[in-house]
Amino acid sequence: MERLYRDYFYFHFYNLHNPTCRFGCYICYHVEGTQTHLPMPFEKGVFENQFYPKKRRHTELCFISWFRNQKKFLDEMLSPGERYRVTWYMSWSPCINCANAVIRFLEENENVDWRIFVARLYYSDSPEHRLGLRRLHQAGVQMNIMSSEEFEYCWETFVDHQGTPFFPWDDMDANYERLSMTLEDILQI
Repeated sequence: MERLYRDYFYFHFYNLHNPTCRFGCYICYHVEGTQTHLPMPFEKGVFENQFYPKKRRHTELCFISWFRNQKKFLDEMLSPGERYRVTWYMSWSPCINCANAVIRFLEENENVDWRIFVARLYYSDSPEHRLGLRRLHQAGVQMNIMSSEEFEYCWETFVDHQGTPFFPWDDMDANYERLSMTLEDILQI
């Protein structure tokens, strides 16, 4: 599994409300299945926006395309009625188009549960993007802001930290509280 550089993680996952120059999006993910109703880890890794030389593509769409191919293979290993759980740890919340793509995927694949932890909310003042997050929530996706626990998990699991411990930034908890209140407000409307 490829891991994020330490500096990339700190730069892209810093949970500022309105950061500048954060144009990329990263997804740290893990996929689990249940075999006879016991958790069975399948895959974990990191996705980022697709840039050059290929056509630009959002991270979420890259993951969904990859997972569709994996799921065909994995479905052969699972007993009928078994489920998958996808967990994303994202530097940005999904835009409306990516939210709709996840919803379509879930409608086509009823044996998949999805959880999303985000470091930041993408254009949280935009009615369109707020609607996308509400639709995800209504489709059964668990939506949360990343807390220090999730940041530390990502550090240990997805970052090439070379043995250095995770050092939280000074305003991590305050930013978490503010972003959590904003997300709660978005999801309740």
